[in-house]
Amino acid sequence: MLSQTLHLIASAFRCPPSSRRLSCLLGLMLIGCLFCGSANAGISGENIIVVVNANSQDSLTLANHYVHLREIPPANIVLLEDVPGGLRVSLNDFREKILRPVLNELNRRKLAANAQVIAYSAGFPTAVDIREHTKQLTDENQKKYQRPVASINSMTFFYRWVLSDSPDYLGWGSNFYARGRFERHFANPFAGETGEEFKAAETATNEATTADEWTQAAELWSNIADDYPTLHPLNIRAAEAFANAGDMDAALERFTLAAASGWSNRRYVKESKSLQKLASTEGFDAVVDQLQDVPMKNQGPVPFSASIGWTSTGHMIPSAKGGMPYMLSCVLGVVHERGSTLQQAIDVLKRARQADRSYPDGTVAFAKTSDVRVTTREPLYADGLAWLMSRDRDVEIFSSKLPTSNKRYIGLMLGAASFNAKDQPWSMNPGAIAENLTSLGAAFETNSQTKLTELLHAGAAISSGAVAEPYSLIPKFPTPMMHAYYAEGVSAIEAFYLTTTSPYQLLIVGDPACQPFAKAPIDFVRMEVGEPMGDKVPVNFFWQALPGNENTSPTAAIELYLQDKRIAVSRPAKKIEVKLPKNLEGALRCRAVLIGRHTTQPRITITDTLVLGNPNILPTIDVSSTDGETLRIKLACPDAERIELKHLGRVVAETSGTSGTVSLTPDQIGRGPIELEATGHIGEQGIPGKLKLIEF
Repeated sequence: MLSQTLHLIASAFRCPPSSRRLSCLLGLMLIGCLFCGSANAGISGENIIVVVNANSQDSLTLANHYVHLREIPPANIVLLEDVPGGLRVSLNDFREKILRPVLNELNRRKLAANAQVIAYSAGFPTAVDIREHTKQLTDENQKKYQRPVASINSMTFFYRWVLSDSPDYLGWGSNFYARGRFERHFANPFAGETGEEFKAAETATNEATTADEWTQAAELWSNIADDYPTLHPLNIRAAEAFANAGDMDAALERFTLAAASGWSNRRYVKESKSLQKLASTEGFDAVVDQLQDVPMKNQGPVPFSASIGWTSTGHMIPSAKGGMPYMLSCVLGVVHERGSTLQQAIDVLKRARQADRSYPDGTVAFAKTSDVRVTTREPLYADGLAWLMSRDRDVEIFSSKLPTSNKRYIGLMLGAASFNAKDQPWSMNPGAIAENLTSLGAAFETNSQTKLTELLHAGAAISSGAVAEPYSLIPKFPTPMMHAYYAEGVSAIEAFYLTTTSPYQLLIVGDPACQPFAKAPIDFVRMEVGEPMGDKVPVNFFWQALPGNENTSPTAAIELYLQDKRIAVSRPAKKIEVKLPKNLEGALRCRAVLIGRHTTQPRITITDTLVLGNPNILPTIDVSSTDGETLRIKLACPDAERIELKHLGRVVAETSGTSGTVSLTPDQIGRGPIELEATGHIGEQGIPGKLKLIEF
């Protein structure tokens, strides 16, 4: 039987005094690891940081619903006390009262390496005044068209520039994660010495005529590729050069490396005369069969990663080697008189959650009118249509503001100043992306123009709009390829940022994790506590591979989490064993995240709570009474000196001794599905209890 064994040391549980030198369970340390690899891409609940305005009941309530719907770990929730009011915030207040406190918390909790999305609940400003940065612009086009108002999520996405007080995010192509034309794959992403090496390899390739010259070119490409293994086009170039030199073994090796590190386009391989020289080489067809048969006009979708940087060619490299890091971000709901009611915002998130892996047959439709809001993106329709049609998706072009059919849509690309999406003959499938290019779609301070929330209320899972006049400029809005990439299986938030090269004014609202087309594994993981062995007790993760289908992918890696901390990434194994000290006691939250072997790296999470030690000593939470405005909770834990009660990861009440009753109000915890956790403390040690769900 294949198995892996991990040895862990932890101490947030009840332990004898000899173990008290250890900090807490959040400080779990990996002592031994028998595997290698990483899976720091893709989106699931473990990767989403929910930011909450602690002084807003609406913010707490919306967060309660989203945390429950998406199984967001308590450690991933950040509550802020001093959130500026109103729709617009100054750059300094955003940086010092919102952005920096959130990032500091991620670092303090050691979550930065795993965070991919920062999602703001209700109760936050939607726009940031950035005139301090626009004043620094010297390019006349930028000065004219880059207005001094940005969205809160875009300023989070560009956190590196914001923290360094740089206006460079105002460039037309400042989002390197966004996809570009296909030939961008082969552009030179380097400066300095490596840039010169790249140019030398290009020159050698262009001038090669003999086998020796092709070999020299191949070795130049290979040397750079070995230093930057995530830049798969380098290995494609090396493979082509080796094939031209007649060295098929070396060519196949480089081609295989390219496919393993991200190259996914089959048509390029079929059209490359150099690579086709490998056609009779054993093993070549097996690699080609794993690639995607999609058009070559645009780069294909890639999963996002915040723990690594991005080059100007759209590929991942470490930040230390020049990659630019970003952080995906959105707003879960805008509760405002010109936005959504609280219930409408909740309903959007509920519908979106139901859509995951539903593989709907809905139509993707594009408006075609004479309005400049449409004609701006119309020249790009062909790219999106070609990709979608190559995947047998139903597409439509309609010559009106809104569709007039009775179809169900999974994607809508509109362009109109105003429209009424209510009482229409058409509808949207759960999980639909619908957005509208117009000037003031997210400017909630004015009644002018239809707001993006209209499309959310009509059934979309996520939408976007400009917070201030953006002008009709393609880089500021998603391209039609957004719907093509979404259909490939990326999450909704990835689809937006994959197709918007200058998103600084774009407010994105809805469920970032929605992914109706994700080809996630359907395998199963069972978790259990094993029999103690010496001074250790094993926590076992049993992986079972299940038959897949065209809408799934095999498991490529498994992430393991204990008490909200990622402890390791493993290759699939029938049994993965984590060894903990035998004397630990308490409820242990366990997660196994399966990452699919697919270009989008789809993820699916399996959770369980296991009890270490004596189950009779766990703290308990019981509702003693409620009058609708006050929730009275009885806490109990044998031998406890005090009991803490946490909501959304923060302590909201505490009792002394082995039992006691506390009162909570909506101002403290909001309403909806309330997840509470009690921890009984004996000296310096804590006994964590199970999460308790209470409807309030």
